[in-house]
Amino acid sequence: MKIKLKCINCNSDFETEYKHRDKKYCNRKCYFEYARKNKVNGRKKDNSLYEKRNCKVCHSEFEVKKNHKKDMCSDECRRTWNSMEVNKEGRINKSKESLLKKYGVDSIFKLEEKQEEIKNTFINKYGVDNPMKDLGIKNKLKDSIRDNHLKKLLPKLKENNLELLDDYTRNKDYNTSISYNFKCLKCSNEFTSTVLGSGKIPICRKCYPISKNSSLEFLIKDFLDDNKIKYLHGDRKVLNGLELDFYIPSKNIAIEVNGNAWHSELFGNKDKRYHINKTELCHNLGIDLIHIFEDELINKREIVFSRLRNKLKLIKNKIYARKCEIKEVSFSDKKKFLNENHIQGNSIDKIRLGLFYEDELVSLMTFSKKRVSLGQKSIENNWELNRFASKINYNIPGAFSKLLKSFIKLYKPKNIITYADIRWSGLNKNVYNLDFKYVGVTPPNYWYIKRGDCLHRSHRFSFRKDVLVREGYDPKKTEWEIMQEKGYDRIWDCGNMKYEYNTGASFDDI
Repeated sequence: MKIKLKCINCNSDFETEYKHRDKKYCNRKCYFEYARKNKVNGRKKDNSLYEKRNCKVCHSEFEVKKNHKKDMCSDECRRTWNSMEVNKEGRINKSKESLLKKYGVDSIFKLEEKQEEIKNTFINKYGVDNPMKDLGIKNKLKDSIRDNHLKKLLPKLKENNLELLDDYTRNKDYNTSISYNFKCLKCSNEFTSTVLGSGKIPICRKCYPISKNSSLEFLIKDFLDDNKIKYLHGDRKVLNGLELDFYIPSKNIAIEVNGNAWHSELFGNKDKRYHINKTELCHNLGIDLIHIFEDELINKREIVFSRLRNKLKLIKNKIYARKCEIKEVSFSDKKKFLNENHIQGNSIDKIRLGLFYEDELVSLMTFSKKRVSLGQKSIENNWELNRFASKINYNIPGAFSKLLKSFIKLYKPKNIITYADIRWSGLNKNVYNLDFKYVGVTPPNYWYIKRGDCLHRSHRFSFRKDVLVREGYDPKKTEWEIMQEKGYDRIWDCGNMKYEYNTGASFDDI
């Protein structure tokens, strides 16, 4: 039985079944229009359906529905989590396990029907069953690989005063080494080297002859000579027989250039205390010892030289913080700035504050929620200062103070902790001259290096024992024993000095 009703939104007549006699709207459009027009306070949130969780990346607290599996507070943290090597491996392994269970293979492309499908697609599109059989595609791929490789290598060659004289044909031949001719722009020496294909930078042996001294030391030697700094090279008198690569008496500064292989634990026979012991010996004599790792000098040379210029008070470019404006910095801009201006590169953080001079980012400070160890009591609104960096070869007086005060004013932290790397700061406790309180020294930390690839230091976090055991290694062995089995060595630093900024909270609970 049909009945006629009037829509309370558009006042038009409409027909409906008798069983729907309570219907008030002629269609869904009128339903939503009426709801929007007459909405006052909106639907009330049922708090019993929600709970608070801690983000497993930045450890900040966020609210989420109980039936949701969400364990990260934002898309930014999710991207950071997904970019971690250990999590990439976990996703790949999980995918392989699922495929093995469902199809009996660890890759869908190993299925015969899938292979046939791909071949048919290639035949229809390119006329061949494999795109690499098409000469045009093959040459285009080679050109792309070559161009990308040259894009990365040419700036490095220029930094090392080298010019490539030959046409670069390909990235790397898997069977043979390819020789190229180079010219040294310092001494005009022309020489042949085969190392370009592997991504390494060749060395002019006329400028840097093979001797007992590391070629890396010549880079520091040239830097000091160019800046007219008087120094002692290879001095053994100051430390009664222990060698200092460079000692600058007028500044009470010494510099050690540490080749990663030669300063590792197994190959170089340098134990956990080797670098910090040398630093302590220098500190007792009033000398700040700087340790520079090989990969830093090769891959981040301009940042290293900028830090040395700052330490030796050679920087003349100056921008006063009072002339700068403070703004929030985006994730991508932060990442780019840190990779170009901070020796440790990018960081995982929650808050990013920058100083802008004429719309250019010149100084940056980042913060994250303080990480709480297992068994410790968490205190609300505790933070860690992760990174502070200024534009290389610039001095920004007042930048640290201005950015810190702005953070305190905006976020009202109860406590802030931060660390100073002893490799660069020495054991001088007055690194932070504001209200930071010196707490103590942390033990030396270590990085892993793959034997045969010493220019890449990997953080130990990616090689925790629980991760290694999940990969199938013996749970009865230690992390270090497993890593040796995998072909890794490790290199130790000097540890950090820890500082706390207390804005009113009690330290007893920390």
